[in-house]
Amino acid sequence: MQNKDRSIQQTQEHAVSASLRTQHILEHLEMQLKRSHEPSHDDFKRIIESVLDTSEAYRTIGLTTIAEHFVNGMELHLLDLVSTFQEKAEQEGISLKERQTTLKDVLPEAFQTLEILSKNVSVGSLDELAALNNITISLYTLSSVESAEEAQKWLYELPTTYSRRLRQAGLLLEEQNIDKETKNQPELSSTHFVNWQQSYVSSKSQVVQEIGGTGIAVSTPEEPLSKPVPVSIETSDPNLAA
Repeated sequence: MQNKDRSIQQTQEHAVSASLRTQHILEHLEMQLKRSHEPSHDDFKRIIESVLDTSEAYRTIGLTTIAEHFVNGMELHLLDLVSTFQEKAEQEGISLKERQTTLKDVLPEAFQTLEILSKNVSVGSLDELAALNNITISLYTLSSVESAEEAQKWLYELPTTYSRRLRQAGLLLEEQNIDKETKNQPELSSTHFVNWQQSYVSSKSQVVQEIGGTGIAVSTPEEPLSKPVPVSIETSDPNLAA
C-alpha cells in the first residue's frame, strides 16, 4: 500500500515538474520572440535586389528560397487557425467530439499538403514571386477569422485552395515540367512573365500586413474586405464562394 501511495505521489510530482518546465520554456520563448530575429521589410527588399543581380541559376535558388518562406508563413497561419478553433469552439457550442473529429480529419492532410507545396514551389522571376505573394496574401487575408466556426471551415478549405491556386499559376515544379514537355522547348525562367497584378488590387488607403510572423509584408486595403478583389477563390463551400 505504501509503495502504491509513493508511486502515485511520484507520478503527481513528475506531472507538476513537467508542467512547470513547460511553462518556463514557454516564458523563455516568449522573451526570445520579442527580439527581432526575422529580416525587416527593408532587409527583404535588399535581399531580393541582391538575388536579382546574381546569375540565373543562383537567382532561381534565391527566389525559390524566398518563395518557400511565403509557404512556411501559410503553415504558421494554419496553426493560428487551429489555435482560434480550439480557443473559441467550446464558447460557440461546438462539442468536444466534433472538435476532436475536426482536428483528426484536417491536420494530417493539411500539413502534408503544405509540406509538399513548400518542397515543390518554384519561382524563377520577380513576376512569379509577385504572383506568389498576391495569391498568398489574398488567401491569408480572406482566411483571417476570429470565430471557431469560420476557422473550422478554413481548416478544411485553405490547404487545397492554396494548392489549387499555385498550380493554376504554374508555380509548382510538377506543373512547370508538364508545361515544358508540352511546349517541347527549354523553359527560360528569367523571361517567364506572369500577370502578377491579376490576383491582387490595392487601393489608395493602405496598411502594411505581414504573413504570419514571417516579416514579409505587402500593402493591403485599410478597410476590411470580405474578399480581396479580383481574386477568384475556388471552394466547395457555397458560403465561402459567396
